[in-house]
Amino acid sequence: MSTSYSLKQDLLKRIMELSEPLEPIDTGVKPKLKKLDEIRAVVFDFYGTMFMSGTGDTMIDNPMGNEAKAFEEAFKTIFPDLKNQPDPKKGAEIYKKAILSKKASIKKKEGIEFPEIEITDIWKDVFREYEKIEFKGLPTDPDDEMLQRLTIEFEMRNNPTWPMPDLEETLEDLKEKELLLGILSNSQFYTPMIYEAHTGNEPGQNHFDLNLCIWSYQERMCKPALPFHGALKHALLAHFHLMPDEILYVGNDMLKDIYPAHHYGFKTALFAGDDRSLKWRKDDPKVKGIEPDLIIDRLHQLVDCV
Repeated sequence: MSTSYSLKQDLLKRIMELSEPLEPIDTGVKPKLKKLDEIRAVVFDFYGTMFMSGTGDTMIDNPMGNEAKAFEEAFKTIFPDLKNQPDPKKGAEIYKKAILSKKASIKKKEGIEFPEIEITDIWKDVFREYEKIEFKGLPTDPDDEMLQRLTIEFEMRNNPTWPMPDLEETLEDLKEKELLLGILSNSQFYTPMIYEAHTGNEPGQNHFDLNLCIWSYQERMCKPALPFHGALKHALLAHFHLMPDEILYVGNDMLKDIYPAHHYGFKTALFAGDDRSLKWRKDDPKVKGIEPDLIIDRLHQLVDCV
């Protein structure tokens, strides 16, 4: 799926129009800070770590429950001349069922334990379902531009995002220390656009190395799949000859972030700066006995630890 320059500019503008400032919610967690020697790269999770989000995660992984309202407003925006709008509650159910069905199909056919979907494929399935029930007025074969616009209208309403406090200052100061920076995150095509809309630069233009930007929608798998973090280990070794203990991975979820990073021998920092996103997962056996090397409640605390 490609995005033209003009369409991308429209989408970036729309992301900002649909965004409002968020404030982190205090977790009451005491930071655990110390100096980590020999760190040469810092890699971040996106949702809930670099960016606050309404769900604390991607909408796919942690729906908020207001999908119907987002569905209604998105369809009215994209199809303003449609007199009989789809029932938003039913539409949201069709959307969520399409995600579950697609993931189950990929898992069965390809054997991927934690498959990632392409969100515009989901919207295609939604339109096909409406065609089956002979709902009038919706396109039977929507093009990529329409699907991307609809996705932005829905996602930005359903899972609002905003940069964490001192994000850009943290990235600048880490770069000044000549550290490589990367992103490994569950994501969709619009996730890098969210970063660009808020900072004015694509992730690879200012702070992050493109070889270390690993997105689930491109890898076709998502956290906590171990091979997903394995792709990061491979990239660091292949491009920079770095060993796992030279890497600090920063995330807000003990299962999806700290467990797989720990599995590969990365140093780990649990971000405990927003109660929406902090996930301890204490009942999950995979995280039993795992302690993050750092616990931070502000991103900038990283600067003095590496």
